Amino acid sequence: MNRRDFFKIVATTGAAAATSGCQQATEQILPLVVPNENLIPGVASWFATVCRECPAGCGVLARNREGRVVKLEGNPDHPVSQGTLCARGQAALQGLYHPDRFAGPQRREGDALKSAAWDDALKTLGEKLAGVKGKGKALAVVTQLESGSLGALLDRFTQAVGGRPRVTLEPFGYEAIRAANKATFGRDAIPYYAIQDAEVVLSFGADFLETWLSNVHYAHGFARMHTFRDGKAGTFIHVEPRQSLTAANADEWVRNAPGTEAAVALAVLKLMLEGGQVADKRFGDAVAAVDPKKVAADSGVPLETLEHIAKTFAAAKPGLAIGGGVAVSGSHATATQIAINLLNAAAGNVGKTVRFGPDSAYGKVTPYAEVAKLVQAMAAGEIEVLILGSGVNPAFTLPGGLKVADAIRKVPFVVSFANLPDETTALAHLVLPDTHWLESWGDYSPMEGVSGLLQPTMKPIRDARAMGDVLLTAGRAALGGEAGKGPLPWESFEQYLKTAWEPVVKGQWAEALSQGGVWRETGAAGVTARVERVDPAPAKLEGGDGLALIAYPSSRWYDGRAASRSWLQEVPDTMTQSVWDSWAEINTETAKKLGIRQGDVVKLTSPNGSIEVPAYLSPTIHPGAVAVPIGHRYAPYHLRLKYVPAGSTSANPMALLPAAADAASGGPAFLSVKVSVAKTGARRPMAILQATHDQDDRELVRHVDLDTARKEALAGRKHAEAHPTMYTAHEYKGYRWGMAVDVDACIGCQACVVACHAENNVAIVGKAEAAYGRQVSWLRIERWAEGPADHPHNGFLPMFCQHCEVAPCEPVCPVFAAYHTEEGLNGQVYNRCVGTRYCGNNCPYHVRRFNWWNYEFPSPLEIQLNPDVTVRQLGIMEKCTMCIQRIVAGKDHAHRDEKRAVRDGDIQTACQQTCPTKAITFGNMKDEGSAVSKLAHAARAYNVLDEVGTQPNVHYLKKVVRGAHGPEAPKPAKGGHA
Repeated sequence: MNRRDFFKIVATTGAAAATSGCQQATEQILPLVVPNENLIPGVASWFATVCRECPAGCGVLARNREGRVVKLEGNPDHPVSQGTLCARGQAALQGLYHPDRFAGPQRREGDALKSAAWDDALKTLGEKLAGVKGKGKALAVVTQLESGSLGALLDRFTQAVGGRPRVTLEPFGYEAIRAANKATFGRDAIPYYAIQDAEVVLSFGADFLETWLSNVHYAHGFARMHTFRDGKAGTFIHVEPRQSLTAANADEWVRNAPGTEAAVALAVLKLMLEGGQVADKRFGDAVAAVDPKKVAADSGVPLETLEHIAKTFAAAKPGLAIGGGVAVSGSHATATQIAINLLNAAAGNVGKTVRFGPDSAYGKVTPYAEVAKLVQAMAAGEIEVLILGSGVNPAFTLPGGLKVADAIRKVPFVVSFANLPDETTALAHLVLPDTHWLESWGDYSPMEGVSGLLQPTMKPIRDARAMGDVLLTAGRAALGGEAGKGPLPWESFEQYLKTAWEPVVKGQWAEALSQGGVWRETGAAGVTARVERVDPAPAKLEGGDGLALIAYPSSRWYDGRAASRSWLQEVPDTMTQSVWDSWAEINTETAKKLGIRQGDVVKLTSPNGSIEVPAYLSPTIHPGAVAVPIGHRYAPYHLRLKYVPAGSTSANPMALLPAAADAASGGPAFLSVKVSVAKTGARRPMAILQATHDQDDRELVRHVDLDTARKEALAGRKHAEAHPTMYTAHEYKGYRWGMAVDVDACIGCQACVVACHAENNVAIVGKAEAAYGRQVSWLRIERWAEGPADHPHNGFLPMFCQHCEVAPCEPVCPVFAAYHTEEGLNGQVYNRCVGTRYCGNNCPYHVRRFNWWNYEFPSPLEIQLNPDVTVRQLGIMEKCTMCIQRIVAGKDHAHRDEKRAVRDGDIQTACQQTCPTKAITFGNMKDEGSAVSKLAHAARAYNVLDEVGTQPNVHYLKKVVRGAHGPEAPKPAKGGHA
């Protein structure tokens, strides 16, 4: 019943309610006879585990309320995440409570999957395994990267039953980095890149703020290296054909022709040698054939820009050059990485910012060339039983030219442990749903010296079983063994895990579990660079005429495994501000020549396939390229609830890529084809949430150059000019809450937006409503661009309720639903609101949201809802509350439990807690020693639209720009830098 219906009948039912109020309740409330000792009703329990949304392996703390996990946070003790999470990590809850999760085992009957009993499914699997026992290569096991005990158990399983060596499938395996390091340093590994210790970071397409290797950890390092707040203020130069999110955060973005990264890197090294900045003459032989002028002409990067990069990089003590990003990995990928290795060796960075020893777990990924051989074996009928672990979807994530789906169809028996339907489960004969990683025992080591522990944070929400348990049972059945004997003696994977960890924890299991694992310092491994000549040839692109296809990983969907989360579809791509769709990014001038308008559906065709997507026009992408994000797909319930129109399909550019592997590294060639671009005649308008990126001189994002910022920081903040007002100032006897946002630290990653969705029960509205401006997100990341259209300078502005002292929303509310609290917040009384929307119309920041419908939380997503936050209904206005529930809990703990005042840092908002760069600060403005008070009075502090006189309690700190590369810089030459 909604509120309006209640008020209609309350008068007539009052008497009846009074007479029946003394009757006995029909509902029986039963006591919890055997309570879980870790769970106290109304009190949150926290469980440490490891995020498995990608191979980065961030430490996670899961917040459990009454037996259900309602929120995830980064584990502050874990060396990788250091207390923060990315957007995909926050959205992992929607994988746990996904409406499309398999309810139990599924068996293929004809063209459909039908429910089956676990006993029958296990019997079938055991019989099939017994049938291939001893046949050698008839059994194949494919899993995601499992660097811990599960991987070891799976290897033991394949050896015991008899099969091919297990294949570790990660679509983004960074094989070129490994191959180049083996060639240059004699070490087949991916080292640790100490970004935080570099004075200059020179990136050749490495999207380390999005998906590259470990984006959360490297975002931490970038903030320490780059933000003025942390005192270092280093320089970041990024070379890439399109302005990605990482490129948009660079001080200097250099737009090169696709596939010329190796030549640019070698030209920089040659210019360093010519300038006398490299003493070792061995490097001269490696670049003897390189002509910087020719490189400038071929790459479109002016010679002056190359000289500037060389001078800047050589002067850094130390610097760091990185590369190997998926989008720029083609036939030249290994040569590019060797050139980068030579740059680091010549500049003396190896052992300083390039550290072998704490190597990445990516070094254990099976090279793509080996995966391709397995697919060929399937197509040839050599595989009789194929076991696919949870998290792998080869029919979707591997190149279209490999024809994976056709090969899988030729395997007589395919078993998938996926817990969600996907393109590969549609080909499986038996689906045995694995438990979600939040329901599982396990361990994972993302790098040498860091071993994280996984533990069940709640009971399985579906009838699922752990893959390790299933294979132990089925393996013993196939071998005719029993528990306690033979090659697979363990009763369960939990038992195997604890046995494997006992020598490590030595009786301290509980302590290790509570911490989230164990970690130790890993000593540096000494390496010596082998200097050899590198071929500067550009990447080979098949397909004849057309535009170079740049298929790049999405920061929201990764390789597609996260695309089923509605939060990640609803949250916009930061650069385009598009939601619920994929797109083809085409240069504005190129589109004009082709007669393409934004929203036109275009067909991209390569020798390997074709896809149809709407066109997104951008002046920043190279004119000879078209870019499409990898991994876009819809979950069945997205269509069922009409979040997107009926008939909407996925558009994955992997379908356009060839099967061939890079000969030098064995990795896939993502930058390898040219595609023809043709209008289909159809239109698919995109839902773009930000209509313009032009500030129109409103100074929403403000800048200050580095030298001025240093001078102002020493001088202190000048007294701000007071705006005239007719309102009397508020007096605060207790706390006065406020926030500070450092625009210089914000990288636009959207983690805060997803965290706000999770914490505050923000509803999903879908594409049509979002396009109509009816999103209900409390927090948005605005991108503002200044300077030349093809080389803009970007700033990212987290925008939410400003909690104004003179709030325009408060006096216009006829029922006093919007009011000012005694602690400085703009409160909103939901059960008083009648939905006039006067407050939203009067808000200059456009941060109040109206519920046009009673939005649905499809089962079991309603179980994830935070019990401390009211679920809003039709006709209610809502907005950011600065996580009032956390404020109340923090005050309660300090006042009642510890008999003291709230200390600085006791309370963190959801957006603040997850931010990888710590751009957001919350606290008591009245406490002069608090971090938020110091930031609010810093020289860089300002208020958005301060001329309006609203006196916000949210303060922003200006973005610090370097040298002549700020928003007022003159327009560079074509292909130059900005």
